Amino acid sequence: MLRLCWEKVGKFCQIFLEPVQNLKCPKKELNRTYESEESLLRKLSEDNNIILPASLKKYSVGKTIGDGNFAVVRLCKDMQTNKEFALKIIVKSKCKGKVSIREDMIENEVKILRKVTHPNIMALIAEQDTKHMLYLVCEYVTGGDLFDAITVAQKFSEEQAALMINHLVSALAYLHNLNIVHRDVKPENLLVELDGSRVRYLKLGDFGLACEVTGPLYTVCGTPTYVAPEILAESGYGLKIDVWAAGVILYILLCGYPPFVSQDNDQEKLFDCILSGQYDFPDEYWHDISALAKELIQNMLQLTPDLRFSAEDVLDHPWLQLANC
Repeated sequence: MLRLCWEKVGKFCQIFLEPVQNLKCPKKELNRTYESEESLLRKLSEDNNIILPASLKKYSVGKTIGDGNFAVVRLCKDMQTNKEFALKIIVKSKCKGKVSIREDMIENEVKILRKVTHPNIMALIAEQDTKHMLYLVCEYVTGGDLFDAITVAQKFSEEQAALMINHLVSALAYLHNLNIVHRDVKPENLLVELDGSRVRYLKLGDFGLACEVTGPLYTVCGTPTYVAPEILAESGYGLKIDVWAAGVILYILLCGYPPFVSQDNDQEKLFDCILSGQYDFPDEYWHDISALAKELIQNMLQLTPDLRFSAEDVLDHPWLQLANC
């Protein structure tokens, strides 16, 4: 039953909730209709003759490898080196005045990607801002995202899970040392390089909700399955929400379903489970998982942030030594 609930979790089931009075809808954007924006996104996804800005003429545009409510991702190739990259084309007007997207999301993502350099974080290679579009040329990881890998594999060995969590938490520790919180750590935002059916490495991407932490944050944002209890409680949160999300991912990697579920897919019931920290390790799925792995999960899913492991604490945990075997 738990696995069935997990299979019903959609890739784009997200919450980005802000108080209604804080939402903005500039009049200058009203001249672009919903239909025209949808047509533009469709064109960007289907057109084989996209004309790039002059600064990006060195790249040829290939097939569509992803799309969403406000952006399309196309494969692109440097015509001089033949190296492949991911070209993210963002329709800027689609990011204005929407409940799910803060107006400064685009600018913030680029600002942070310019600042960070880490082997387990997707690299920004080039960018070009225009009146209606933002073009981002990013590192391309051929294996797709972790959500798809989980869908195929269902669950992973402890060795493979340790490798992926080691890569993820290494990226988080780097970000947290810069006082940057990602705020949307989930399998869809984790890119994997595969060697057959095995994961070779993992990279963290999509920094649209990331921000610098200078004090407690209160914006309710994230994705239901991975959202930390302090976000839902609106009590103020910080860097450790990323560790909570990584703990949820570790749980899923080892058994194939998330720790917090609602049997009837009721989001309020799901949030109640998260707020109370209700989860367990049923023998049916966990009898062959080591005690060290369960101990690490328990420390990553501590309800009280002060008691929860930091990213550095996770890296120091002995279970992660499996990643080096």
